[in-house]
Amino acid sequence: MKSIIAIASFTFFLSCEADDTPDTITTTTKPTSTILQEVKKDLNGYKIAFGDTRNIYMMDPDGSNVVELADASPVSGYVSWSPDAKHVYFASAKGPAGSAWEAFRVNVKTKEVSKISNFGLDVRSLGVSPDGKTLAISVMTGNSNIDGNNDNLTKFSTNLYTIPMATVESKINSGTQIVISDLTAIQSSPNEDQFWYEELSWNHDAANPVLAYTKTWRYDEDEVSYTHAYTIKPDGSSNTLISENKDQPIWSIDNKKLSFLDLSYYSFSDSSIKQITVSGISKEVSGGSLSPKGGAYIVFEIGDENRKGGIAKTTEASNIGFQLQTSVDVYEPRWSPIPFN
Repeated sequence: MKSIIAIASFTFFLSCEADDTPDTITTTTKPTSTILQEVKKDLNGYKIAFGDTRNIYMMDPDGSNVVELADASPVSGYVSWSPDAKHVYFASAKGPAGSAWEAFRVNVKTKEVSKISNFGLDVRSLGVSPDGKTLAISVMTGNSNIDGNNDNLTKFSTNLYTIPMATVESKINSGTQIVISDLTAIQSSPNEDQFWYEELSWNHDAANPVLAYTKTWRYDEDEVSYTHAYTIKPDGSSNTLISENKDQPIWSIDNKKLSFLDLSYYSFSDSSIKQITVSGISKEVSGGSLSPKGGAYIVFEIGDENRKGGIAKTTEASNIGFQLQTSVDVYEPRWSPIPFN
């Protein structure tokens, strides 16, 4: 498939009162019509899961009620929700020194953490299909936490696998973990080709599960590296290039858009890429995720190091973004697919 070249650029806006410090929210002085009150009302019951590179958290859409779900230290990331919103999945190097990044999940009500994999290799991202039948998982061909491997990741690649959730659940119930031989590769390349298949995101259509992922050449070499976004079926069929030079695809809850790291998104309605522009925040904004109920809001990261969470309303009335007042850093904010009960 040819890369998408039709591009439409526009700015998304929100209505708000003027503020002398647009990157900071002081809720005690804001009028009741601000975006924070609006999003909490409009998306009551929905949650946002995220990490801070150490622990896994959940919060309300306005950034309040931050709850620590799991101690995933010393390092963790790649959060995703189960389709029933009962679990948050993540990868972590939790364990003795030199442990590889393995797959975990946490029950958002009981906070029970289950270790899913025992690869001895780094898990790069993971997620459960909308019908609950398949776990997709990206696994690196090495362990970045030993032998100085993190200083030269170009000698590794990642492969994209699937495994039936029935097998995963059986392993968890028996107190064991899945291993590489349990997996089926749907995208893979030898190390020397230097391709990485990762950044996984399932759509939300249980009748037609589709996985988005990225294919990166020469990961960690910024001067020559490139990343393209694809979609694929659980059985490895219908592998489709969505857009070149786009990273971190995230499906919107209504399945009509695929957002990217740079706050652009691919619109399935007209096969074009559109750009979301957020102003009023001095630091870089990236990694946007469109909300449930038609993507009326977008939550995103602010800054590169020590990232904060931000939110904007995706209407055409204004273009101001707000920083959420969380006391912890916010990496990879992800909306729950359904309200949290």
